[in-house]
Amino acid sequence: MELSSILLKIIDQLDGERTIYAGYHLLRGKRSGQTLQDVEYYGLKPYFHIIPNCSKEIYDEAVNKLCQAHLIYFAADSFAHTTEKGKMEAQAIAEPQFNGWNYRGRELLFFSRLSLIVQAASHLKAGEPSFMPIQKNVEVQSFVKEFARSYSLKDPVFASTLKEELLHCMEKSGMTEEQKFILIHRLSGYRLTGWTWDQLSEQLQYPVANVRLLYIESLHRILKVIEASKDMALLPKIAENIKVTSYLTESANKTKQLFEMGLPMTAIAGRRKLKMSTIEDHFVEMAINDQKFPLTQFVSEAEAQAVVDKVRQIGTKRLRILKDQFPALSYFQLRLILGARTGGERS
Repeated sequence: MELSSILLKIIDQLDGERTIYAGYHLLRGKRSGQTLQDVEYYGLKPYFHIIPNCSKEIYDEAVNKLCQAHLIYFAADSFAHTTEKGKMEAQAIAEPQFNGWNYRGRELLFFSRLSLIVQAASHLKAGEPSFMPIQKNVEVQSFVKEFARSYSLKDPVFASTLKEELLHCMEKSGMTEEQKFILIHRLSGYRLTGWTWDQLSEQLQYPVANVRLLYIESLHRILKVIEASKDMALLPKIAENIKVTSYLTESANKTKQLFEMGLPMTAIAGRRKLKMSTIEDHFVEMAINDQKFPLTQFVSEAEAQAVVDKVRQIGTKRLRILKDQFPALSYFQLRLILGARTGGERS
């Protein structure tokens, strides 16, 4: 699994309607109005926030690799397009099993909890109750302390049950042998230290960036199995509250609360001391993420359907083009329609 392959699939789905750095903001999980709209409009939820620390240098390397292989090109408007060769290669790439939209980096919190529990259980089993915790995060340590009040970590049955559940998830998830290797070797235990990314990279002969991608996907795969399970006792508890419960930004959620109180947009902007453009972004977020959003308070059903039909007819969601087709509708109204009616699958 390579960043360039994931980027190729993203560019292919954006279909020449965004600049090359739209993918960069998506992978890093930027919560701007534009990126959040792109996630929904173009069905890119799996890739959101899967590489929050991706540097421009690493990203540009992946872009250059695609250019040199003649898989993408840039048009006069600076938008990124896939070549015919690129389209064929993008379709041939197996769909990665990411779920970035639902986890947004919190899969790392899950593994932090798991790794500290494994470390604690192994030391207690060995009769060594004192050890230097591998996880320094106070939130993680507090979670594990609370967890230990409900489960006896030194009980051999606990260790065997946790091991069985983890192995079950790894097998059922369909992850590769390489991913199993990465996951197991990231764990620490009694007199055993988890491998560094450099050690894993050297062992597998993959760049560190690729190893990290394999790792993130493996966690998403495991969490999917845990969520669907009804007969595991430990891992569902460790995975509690990992999946996000609200897809709105904190600021958009405050705007939503005022809207539900009956305040018009202008009053909301005044009360919150925000620009109207920012409030509009919040309403677009609401349209994207709330299936019950009252779209017909802003446009008629006939107008919404006309825009949806036109998008299907001309094969584009570019606002400038749609504005030419519907001069009576504002950009804000068009964005609401696109968000509420033409995005990818909600999950």
